[in-house]
Formats: sequence, structure tokens, C-alpha cells
Amino acid sequence: MAGYSLLPMLRPYNVQAAEKAAPRGSAEVCIVLFLQGGPAQMDTFDVKESPWTPPDFGIQTVPQGYRMPVGLFPKISKKMDKYAILRGMEAWEIDHERGRYYIQTGKVSSPAQKGEIPSIGSVIAYETMDQRKDSDFLPPFVSMNSETMGIVGPGMLDSSCAPMNLFTDSPPPFIVPDSERTTMEIRRKLLKELDHEWRAEDPRRGRIFEDLDHYYESAYPLLDDPKSTATFTVSPEDHAQYGNCGLGDACVIARNLVEADAGTKYIFIAHANWDLHSGAYGTDGKGGYYELCKDLDSALSGLTDDLESKTDSQGRRLIDKTFIVAMGEFGRTPGALTLHNGRDHYNKAAVGLFAGAGVVGGKALGATDELGANVIDSGWHNARSIYPEDIMLTIYSTMGIDWTKKITETPSGRAFQYVENISPTGVMKWNEVSELFS
Repeated sequence: MAGYSLLPMLRPYNVQAAEKAAPRGSAEVCIVLFLQGGPAQMDTFDVKESPWTPPDFGIQTVPQGYRMPVGLFPKISKKMDKYAILRGMEAWEIDHERGRYYIQTGKVSSPAQKGEIPSIGSVIAYETMDQRKDSDFLPPFVSMNSETMGIVGPGMLDSSCAPMNLFTDSPPPFIVPDSERTTMEIRRKLLKELDHEWRAEDPRRGRIFEDLDHYYESAYPLLDDPKSTATFTVSPEDHAQYGNCGLGDACVIARNLVEADAGTKYIFIAHANWDLHSGAYGTDGKGGYYELCKDLDSALSGLTDDLESKTDSQGRRLIDKTFIVAMGEFGRTPGALTLHNGRDHYNKAAVGLFAGAGVVGGKALGATDELGANVIDSGWHNARSIYPEDIMLTIYSTMGIDWTKKITETPSGRAFQYVENISPTGVMKWNEVSELFS
């Protein structure tokens, strides 16, 4: 608590680069589709044909030359020229909470530092804050459908770098009808008067109250700008095109955020229920992976289609400046289904899908064995598998951020490195997955 209250004394941060990096800088926005619970690699984008594989998965060879479960992903399978698949991935964690934390920070969850470590979204918000225009009314970091306790915030960074967390099952509370704007202005002025006098009583109240004040102030541009309503509204037509589901609605809003070009740089969308310890193959072609993959198929294909067809004020396609990542916190157990017809947590093999910002589609990099149990070909310039830190570094690189930077002045006194050259098994050097772009 003492460290947190004294934190304003540390700002501005002492930010240093450990070495000279050459970020790719091909993206202005990053969208992460977090498949929460971990998709089964052998049932999705690293599909294996085994006696237990349901026939209606419809496994076929796509024009790009590799096998896909077309029955689960009919739309995506027709557009694999837009996507690149990484089949040489591994994870460190097999626990959901720790895995979610790792995907968002690239670090082991440490009780001693957990309160000060920011998420990659907050670091991107911090790094791009000086790019904001006077007309920007959107927050730099938007999270959708994430469990409130599961989303990692700004840590030691300013509250301006915190995620705005939305849920697509209800209208955003900051859309103000025209009939209520006068009342809102009266309440705002009254709040400011009361708050000013209250703050004047004790100027040493610290960061907690400073953050509350920032949250109020950052909300006003959303309340005031009439474009907010259009940005956060999902039309019936978009709802249908994107799959009539929460993930689809979140992807519609993500598309709108990119198209608005009003300050949002990082979008984190959670797609829950991939933790299928039972009922993985559903019943009669319904439920389980059938339902999850159907949602992902419509939402992701709709998002990439619209980003390809829309352009910015300079005539640049939105897909060309948006880096899309779809992955979970780990994979699932290989082989036949468990006793309960499910798959458990597994970290020795995982899969991810990527698009946009210069990604060359139409390829599947890396390979696992016949069961999807172990990586036998990493698919990139390193002999080892690809880990979450490599993905995080790749995100930083596409966003034009020097991943070697570190913040030396922290509450704990231990420097925070954007990407730390250490892993749960010892020192490791991380790399950009450059093969995605060539």
C-alpha cells in the first residue's frame, strides 16, 4: 500500500533500452482474440485424423496444401490465403489463471510484483500516448468480454493506460441519449464543484484518488462525442454477419474502433468456454467445439473481410495496419478423449492463427507428431518451439515498439523489462516470428 501511494513520486518513469532493436512497425492497432480455456490443437488448426475424430469435422486439403477441419471452419477454410498458422507453439503454464496472466504480460505470476506489472495492452497504450490527436475520443486499450478479475491492468503505469472493459451482452453505459445531455452537464458541473472542495481538504490523498479523477475525465470524451454511439452499436445486419454471438459483436466493435481511428491501439477480446474437460465433441453435431468454432469462424472471417474492404483517410486498407492474433493460454491433451469426453490442460503443443499488418497468409508453420502431442518442427529460424514471449515480442515489433526497453524506477525497485530474457526454465533469448511476414 505504501509503494502504491508513493507511486506518483516515481513518475516520469526512467525508461531505457537495453540494446538497439529494429521494430517492424507495420501495425497501428493490434487485436487479440483470446480463446479462453485453450483450444485443442488437434481438433482445430493443427487437426489430426484419428479414429476418434468425428467424421463431420470434414477434414479436407485446402488449396494451400494442408489439412483443415472444413466442417468446423467452413468460412475460414475458404480464405486461408489471408491467415498464417503457427503449429510449433508451446506454453509454460497449465493453470488457467496463471496462463491468462502469462498471455497478457509474458511473465510468471509473482505475488511480490503482480500489482506493478502492466499488461502488454497497457504498455502499448503508454508507448503510443504521444501519438494521440486532440480529436481522439477512444481509450488506447479496450478489452471486451473479459472477466473483471481476469484482465491485467496498468500496474505501475498511469491509469490512462488501463483497459476499458466492455461486455457485449448489454449496451455500453456511456452512450447518452440526446434527451439526457442537459441533465448530464448539470451533474458533471456539480460533481466537479463538490470534488474540487473535497480534494482541497487534503492534497496528499495519493494515486487512488488521482486515478478516479482520471477515469471521470477520460469518460467525458466518450460521453460527449456523438460518434461514440455508432462505434459501440452493433446493427442487426452486423450481428447476423458476424455470427449472432458475443464474440461476433465484439469483433464488430473492434472493426468500428479501427475504422474510427480515434485513439484505440490495443483490443483484447475474450472468447470463453474453450475449457472443455467434458462434452468436447458435443451431441449430434451441436455444442462443444461445434459451437465454439462456429462462433470463431463467423466472427473472425467477418472481421478480416471488413478490414480488407474498408480503407482509412489515406486509402490504406484497414487490414494492412491491423495485426490480428487468435490463440489460447495453452493446448489440450492429445489422443482420445478423456473418460468424460473432454480434453484436459496441456502445454507441450499449442496453436495460433495470425493475420494482417504484413502477415503472409496461406501457410502453416511448424508441425507436431501424429497425435498433436509434441512439436517436431518449430517452423521458424530457431530450433526450439515458439513461446508466449516470442508472440509478445512480435506484437511489440509490429506496433513499432522497442521490446528491449525497461522501466528502472518501480515500487519494488526491480526493473520491469518489456520482454524479459528469462523463462520458467532459465535464461532464453526471444525473437520475432519473422516467418509470419515472409
